[in-house]
Amino acid sequence: MSAVLPILPVTKFRVPRLREGTVARAALLERLDDSTRVHPVSVVCAPGGSGKTTLLAQLAEAVRAAGDACVWIAIDQEDDDANRLFATLVQALEPLDLAWETPPRELAARVIGAGAETRAALAAAVNALCTSVAPRVVLVLDDFHRVTRPDVGTVVESLVERLPDHVAIVIGTRAEPALPLARWRVHGEVGEFTLTDLRFTEGEALELAGIDRLDGRGETGEPVMEALRRTQGWAVGLSMLLHAGQAAPAIARGRAQALAARGEAGQRKLFAYLAQEVLGLLPHELQDFALRCSILAELTPGLCAAVTLRDDAAEMLDELYRRDLFLSVVDEQGPVLRFHDLFREFLEAELSRRLPGEVQALHERAARAEETSARAIHHFLAGELWDEALWLILRVGESLVAAGAITTLERWIDQVPEHVRRNDAHVSYLRGSCAWLRWDWARARRELAPTTVALKAPLEAQSRVRAYFMLIDALTSSGEVAEAWRRLDDLAALPLDDLGQAEHALLRAWCRAAEGRPAQVAEHMRAFVELAERNPALVCPVTAGRIHCLLIGLPGIDDVFDRFVAATRNVPIGGHAPWELAALAIEGWVHLWHGDAGNAQAVVERAEVMQQQFGSIRLIGERLGQLRAMHAAARGKHDEALAIARRHVDGMRAPELAPHRAVWLRAYQHGLARMLWMAGRDADFLAMGPALTAPRTDQEWGWVEVAADVSRGQAALLRGQPRDALEPLERACASYADHCLPSVFCDPRITLAAAWTALRERRRAWECFEPLYRGAVERDEYGTLLLDSRRHLAAVLDGLPADVREAPPTVRLRERLLAWTRGVDGGTARVAGPLARLTEREREVLAAVAGGAGNKHIARALDLSLHTVKRHIANILDKLDCASRGQAAEIYRRTAQN
Repeated sequence: MSAVLPILPVTKFRVPRLREGTVARAALLERLDDSTRVHPVSVVCAPGGSGKTTLLAQLAEAVRAAGDACVWIAIDQEDDDANRLFATLVQALEPLDLAWETPPRELAARVIGAGAETRAALAAAVNALCTSVAPRVVLVLDDFHRVTRPDVGTVVESLVERLPDHVAIVIGTRAEPALPLARWRVHGEVGEFTLTDLRFTEGEALELAGIDRLDGRGETGEPVMEALRRTQGWAVGLSMLLHAGQAAPAIARGRAQALAARGEAGQRKLFAYLAQEVLGLLPHELQDFALRCSILAELTPGLCAAVTLRDDAAEMLDELYRRDLFLSVVDEQGPVLRFHDLFREFLEAELSRRLPGEVQALHERAARAEETSARAIHHFLAGELWDEALWLILRVGESLVAAGAITTLERWIDQVPEHVRRNDAHVSYLRGSCAWLRWDWARARRELAPTTVALKAPLEAQSRVRAYFMLIDALTSSGEVAEAWRRLDDLAALPLDDLGQAEHALLRAWCRAAEGRPAQVAEHMRAFVELAERNPALVCPVTAGRIHCLLIGLPGIDDVFDRFVAATRNVPIGGHAPWELAALAIEGWVHLWHGDAGNAQAVVERAEVMQQQFGSIRLIGERLGQLRAMHAAARGKHDEALAIARRHVDGMRAPELAPHRAVWLRAYQHGLARMLWMAGRDADFLAMGPALTAPRTDQEWGWVEVAADVSRGQAALLRGQPRDALEPLERACASYADHCLPSVFCDPRITLAAAWTALRERRRAWECFEPLYRGAVERDEYGTLLLDSRRHLAAVLDGLPADVREAPPTVRLRERLLAWTRGVDGGTARVAGPLARLTEREREVLAAVAGGAGNKHIARALDLSLHTVKRHIANILDKLDCASRGQAAEIYRRTAQN
């Protein structure tokens, strides 16, 4: 095998060559072509051997002849994975020379499952498709029956829902795909072609037999009509009867049955017929050649020679093709041929029956001759050559992790018996990497811990350091801070470059925050930013997504975030779109903390545009979401802020986040409670009391107890019991310096000042509030004031000593706070829930969708073009984080009811 193994073979994207003499089927082709012009998706669904691929190849030829673009993808078993399918799509689109706003390979790396990251990546692909110079683009997905995973079907559904007007998808499949066909039928958005449509007509059968249609009713055409009746127009059965081993005698003997290949019995009959009437009529030498080559996905002279050990493989392939033995040409230059799926399945079954002792050796030869890693691994696994399979999996594993293809990687590893991969540190490293990307902290810890000891060779140094980083992050995220510290000390003993030292400093700061030691947090954060300033090109693009914005506002580190933002401006990190988005989120937090309404608004708007274009890695997306929620709340857009906060809390209940939930669910709940406190939703806030004040678990950090006391004090104040608020708030103030997280819960000093003000103890109120007042007017630290209840803050400001209340700094402070809420009394601030994120026109479109209207009806009702309607729907799905219009409609109906 070659030194570098590409993941995707280019032959997946080549349209099979049509045989000379292929029946044109003009009427059927015209109907399919018309369907692609009217419907966003067309489905050709029929059993194997019905002529689907031939029809789709004819369509591709016709589309290209008309000056339009046709993109072909032959789906294989490896495409039953969201990441792999998206990567396949990206590579298939390369010839269109689209304008991608972020490198498409980076988009593919973010696709895992069918979540928000995948939908955002799809949105970016759709944006790229909009730049196509071709007036029409037809994307063909052949052999779609190989897609069985629900999340992969959801990816295709999301793509269809977002398609621009000039792009259509055509699906070829043996079974009805798990897509929302019923909904698409109601809205007239799908064209369907079944076995009935693909059956050969009398005229087409005569043309296939080479008989003039005028003679069809004479003696010459009688055998053809008999074959047509017996096969019911089924393409491969008709072709076999007419061409395999002297058609007329075969028809006359009546050996053929109407084999529709439905069910196991039908397949047994078909295989029996193929064995007797097709394979059995070949010379013995050619039979053996076909059987041995059946293990190959694609047939080339070189691969066939390697598998069969024959020097005349090219001539044998030519003979098989000359005999019309169910072969299609994928590439004429090679040449590269492919058995029809149905015939290949038959040949493989016959190979296992006739030559069972050769199967393993054949797969081994194929694996060693293959030039693509995926196919070579498939052959090693199929031949149960476990050591060889594992060697190659390990060789390409890290590149798959980097590309986000963790489902494929895990599936390959799981096929290797446990006793073969047991105690292999490289396997544990890859499995741990996959678990870490899935936030499966328990499995990540279990797999990665031994690798930090076992990976000792010089060439394994980078993997060892990465294993440490993932392990420590998993430990800290699980609340196991003491063990994380022990691992950090081990990591410090390794040779680290500037990036390694910077990440090490970030991890130490995070662990110190867990322990409630803000002075040490500041020390490590300053060490980190010095490394970022010294080597910004190396450090900033990677660490932007690792900086915990929860630390902003901690004593002594305000300037760290300012300095990091300044350092990122010296780095052209546009090639790292996710990290640029993370850096933008940090910049937004800086402006919010300093009370800079104009720049904060500009950054949030830029970030929202980038997120729609580029998507997001989970952590980056959530940090941006937290910023957007805080920014909206500070501006008085409380419905929008609450919608984001509720989505975060609901997201933490996902099954895959169960290990993460024990430590961090409370943080998201306090974030939601803060939004309720700021919005004046007193009843909803009080209803959250039990969740906010439940006893701290062993895994949770110390700030949980401080936040619980703040919540108790706020609740007492809302119930009109300010004196009852004093004790928990004073207790919170005593511990706040060590356990403050201003981005999660409110500063207790503001609420305590409000309680003293309610008790007419204005001097004590000023003692509590003065440090925050000085921070705002002297150091521009407005974040704490902006992210609290304005009514309680107003009461505190109104109760300030007269000389302070009327002083110019106080007047400026009030004006600064007021600037954040100007212009939000109407518009989206009055729209309920998640609909606040939509424009007025988008809400009109969504209302029509919820009412059951199709795109054409919406276009007529709102006087819009069909293309504009589709773009509105694509924007709605992205903003509401929905996979389908059905989900968006349900959100609309639920919100309208409330």
